[in-house]
Amino acid sequence: MAAGRDIVTPYPGRAIAWIRHEVRLVYAGLSHETDRIKAETWLDDLAAAGAAVCELRSGSGSYGFQLITEWGVRWMWAGHSVSRLTALTAPEPHPALSGQTSTH
Repeated sequence: MAAGRDIVTPYPGRAIAWIRHEVRLVYAGLSHETDRIKAETWLDDLAAAGAAVCELRSGSGSYGFQLITEWGVRWMWAGHSVSRLTALTAPEPHPALSGQTSTH
């Protein structure tokens, strides 16, 4: 199966479209019929996709879809409103990230 990618977008519709695209990629490789039905049922629920876009647009939370296969593999996709997340800052960059080497 294809490995997923992360995206950052200020557009909730694009976020949900990305989740749906990634679910389709996984769907193509599912071997159990019950797993395919779970994914297909979610993909066919366009009203839920529209509601997820509205929820993200309002900034009231996050949206996620999880698929646990018959083999016990867990796939998770999520969209979060980043306007509510606080930025993390550090007083100085970690030496490993700044290109500096340790003097010890």
